[in-house]
Amino acid sequence: MKTKFTDESRHQLLKKLKHQSRTPGGRIWRRLYEELQASRRNRLTVNVGELQQHHVRGQILVVPGKVLSEGVIEDKLQVAAYSFSSQAREKIQAKGGKCLSLEELIEENPTGTKVRLIA
Repeated sequence: MKTKFTDESRHQLLKKLKHQSRTPGGRIWRRLYEELQASRRNRLTVNVGELQQHHVRGQILVVPGKVLSEGVIEDKLQVAAYSFSSQAREKIQAKGGKCLSLEELIEENPTGTKVRLIA
């Protein structure tokens, strides 16, 4: 029995991730694909304060879920996520950081170099 997707944009993202996982350096995309296949209830939510703890200069943090605004940011973060709360996006951008969708991350960095998955 085939799985029916109700969210067409998520379905397209999963197709893109699966395709990208077959390219050189595609292990990160395969792992992200597997994480995003979880139900919405089991998807990860991360606060910006937690992102600060995982931050390494020069790396892009990838969250296979939603980024929420709780916590304080001290550094300039580059974060790619499935979704952001509006306040989390404002906090990241206020410190000079960058918020990317997962589609934008795949286009900008198809090899997945300097990408750190938060899972």
